Amino acid sequence: MPVAVFAMLVFGICSWLAAGVVEALMRNFASEAGVPTWIFVIAPGLFAMLFALVLYRKASSNITGIKQAIARALMVAIFTWLAVAIYISLLWCPAYRALSCARDVGLVTAVVGGGPLLLGALVAGTLIGVVLKRRVDWLTYRTGRKIAE
Repeated sequence: MPVAVFAMLVFGICSWLAAGVVEALMRNFASEAGVPTWIFVIAPGLFAMLFALVLYRKASSNITGIKQAIARALMVAIFTWLAVAIYISLLWCPAYRALSCARDVGLVTAVVGGGPLLLGALVAGTLIGVVLKRRVDWLTYRTGRKIAE
């Protein structure tokens, strides 16, 4: 299994656990927006998986320690929070006050969901950093060699 796919799976699981902690808030947003609750609960995990796949693409050659893996995990958390805040504000906010509503949604999601999302990202980044440092056998690591043309 490639490192990026492993990182994607770990971030998805940790983000869904974090979204489960704030599920009551997500349920309220979903009911007010008229969207099924499962869409709001699954969205943070899917966004985290996407950003983890992109940011951990060349992780086996670029990341040498746990600190670097955690730094990328924080970037995944920030991008995920921004994407979820934009997603919720697009579905929930009326057009005539979109900017102020988007600001409020960003603030509420940061205050309420930021802690669990950050904790989940730190756990995922630490786990990925430990796995990359130990070079386990079940992950495939790319070598830095270029293919001859």
